Amino acid sequence: MRTWAAFLLMAMLPMPVFAQAPRPEPRPAEHRPEARPADPPAAVEKPKADEPQPEPPEPKVEIPAGPPIRATLREDGFAYSACLLELTLLGADFDESAPLTDPDHADCGIARPITLRAPLPGIQIDGGAVMRCDTARHLAHWLRDFVRPATVLLPGQPQLAGLEPGSTYQCRPTIGNGGESLSEHAFGNAFDIAAFRFLDGSRIEITPRQDDGDLTEAFQQAVRKTACLHFTTVLGPGANAAHENHLHLDIKARKGGFRLCQ
Repeated sequence: MRTWAAFLLMAMLPMPVFAQAPRPEPRPAEHRPEARPADPPAAVEKPKADEPQPEPPEPKVEIPAGPPIRATLREDGFAYSACLLELTLLGADFDESAPLTDPDHADCGIARPITLRAPLPGIQIDGGAVMRCDTARHLAHWLRDFVRPATVLLPGQPQLAGLEPGSTYQCRPTIGNGGESLSEHAFGNAFDIAAFRFLDGSRIEITPRQDDGDLTEAFQQAVRKTACLHFTTVLGPGANAAHENHLHLDIKARKGGFRLCQ
């Protein structure tokens, strides 16, 4: 009985009201920028197999210009002073001159020129000649050691009194090889002899003398051959048409001491 009474009493009591928990509201979506589609890769045009491809351009190399030739031949102070002293001891008549240059060609000229009037006492150069001191020195030794003694064997033993020059200093190309380079005359390295003049008024001209069989031919051949002991280039009749009437003598420096004697 008590159990049923208790049950009825509980049923008559008001039921407690339980508050419902609020439903969670959905979170607003974050605003994100729409992703742009990636640009398609640029199309690379492939060269055709049968089409020649241009070669890449070669880089330009600037080659610095060297000093003019006349400057490279300039003697240092000691060598120049020694040369002047040797000429003085040989009895040469000369003067030092102002440096020579050419406005139209930078390579031409003489850094330390001299004007030679007589390479040896009593042997004059008609009009004088401008050249490097070393050219004058070789000329004086050749005249002393070979040319003057050879005149003793000529008929009447004439005394050598002078040289009649051809070309001396002159800024010009080489004659006889197409003018591909400057002549040694352009640097004061060369001297041309057109004739030997003697005190008695006689002369020996440089001219083709083949099989004349006389002492004049022997003298010309002798002085020409011995000149190659002092000069690195000796050209004369028979070498080419440009040297039929004179002896060309120069002191051009060549590799290995090579000498051109024609």
